[in-house]
Amino acid sequence: MSTAELTAFLGEQSRLAYAVLFFGAFFETLIPFSLAVPGEIFFLSGALLAGMKALKLWAVIAVLYAGGILGDNLSYWLGRRYGPSLFARLARWPLVGRLVHLENYQRGMEFFSRRGAAAVFIARLSGPFSWVTPAMAGIFQLNYPTFLRFNAIGVVVGIGEFIILGYFFGDQLPRLLG
Repeated sequence: MSTAELTAFLGEQSRLAYAVLFFGAFFETLIPFSLAVPGEIFFLSGALLAGMKALKLWAVIAVLYAGGILGDNLSYWLGRRYGPSLFARLARWPLVGRLVHLENYQRGMEFFSRRGAAAVFIARLSGPFSWVTPAMAGIFQLNYPTFLRFNAIGVVVGIGEFIILGYFFGDQLPRLLG
């Protein structure tokens, strides 16, 4: 199958492709799925297909950003709702209780009250930290408007770097293969 045929086929399946990209970005950012779903695959492949003109760039950007922001927000609210009670239960476990205890909970609260906004933004650019930071921000009661603002900026920058790289490579792929 030639590149042109592959591009045409993927263009015909664009609705499915956009849905897969949205849910890939969503589950990449939703705790606990974020620990197992590598979002970079979805970010790069969506941008690559946009660069090959199989998908529309603006739609790829929209579904990836929407999925990332919504997944992070749900993780925040899950952490906010269930985190403190989970933290209290884990503190009673024999080995886990050495790390998860009231003193560390208070340290987390202090950290997020002082540096939470920066932590949310930087974590989005720091691989594994982006998987748990939204839930941690909820657990440690970071102000929601602050979380939303810095998380959205982090998602745009963090996913944006993959979009730029994938789009450029997808645009140049026919020349590289030819």
